[in-house]
Amino acid sequence: MSQDHIDVIKRGLEAFNRGDWDSAVEHLAEDAVWSGYLASVDGSKSLFGREAIKKAWSDQSEALGREEFRAEAQEFRDLGAGTVLVSIRLLGRGTESGLPIEINYVQLWTLRDGLGVRVDSYGAEAEALEAAGQSE
Repeated sequence: MSQDHIDVIKRGLEAFNRGDWDSAVEHLAEDAVWSGYLASVDGSKSLFGREAIKKAWSDQSEALGREEFRAEAQEFRDLGAGTVLVSIRLLGRGTESGLPIEINYVQLWTLRDGLGVRVDSYGAEAEALEAAGQSE
């Protein structure tokens, strides 16, 4: 298991959960592609580059409870060749509705030179593994 790759993701999640978007995107390449499980507030599914990713996170934080908005990694699995599968639980609270939010999904991270270059999100582990060319 590439602990270095997992550590990069963990440090990025820690910064994300503090709302420190600048530090969080430092764990991504300048030209990273982020395909989130939720569309960004403006409706974009895929985001290109650090600035677009930071803006989407900030917008989602505003919509999903600011202080309560966080992503918890439940499991990391190194799939080899710079690919890590991460099971995520996203938590928040609707800013307008006050309703609690809990969403479980899977991210497939591709890392090169110590940075995330692509993050794709899937509703189920099997779907992510299939996209990575692997099976359960």
